[in-house]
Amino acid sequence: MLTKPVLAPDDARRMLDAAIEAADASGFAMSIAIADDGGYPLAMQRMAGAGLMTGKVALEKARTAALLRAPSAVLQNRIKEDPALLALTDYLPMAGGVPIRVDGVVVGAIGVSGGTPEQDESVAEAGIAAL
Repeated sequence: MLTKPVLAPDDARRMLDAAIEAADASGFAMSIAIADDGGYPLAMQRMAGAGLMTGKVALEKARTAALLRAPSAVLQNRIKEDPALLALTDYLPMAGGVPIRVDGVVVGAIGVSGGTPEQDESVAEAGIAAL
């Protein structure tokens, strides 16, 4: 039998709080979502002033990064090379989803929406750093 690390609710909350703090410190109104390794939501927050669609986008970015086991930007870049990948309608090819790794194992992902791709990824990385 294999064993692997998993995200606990406290882990998700700690990462969410750190990401919110990073977004606040930068003056961004964002949505942040934490998903488990199967892409299912564990924690989510749409900050005051964040766009209405950012909540859904953050969830989908997290899901995409969790299932791909890679940043969601990877898919965005691959589509430029192979537009046929647009047929993968269950994935969101936008930067801002980042996998969460523990001892080299993907245990989930964080998705952020509301800023530029660089801002979204920076806030996601701040959340992961809290783990």
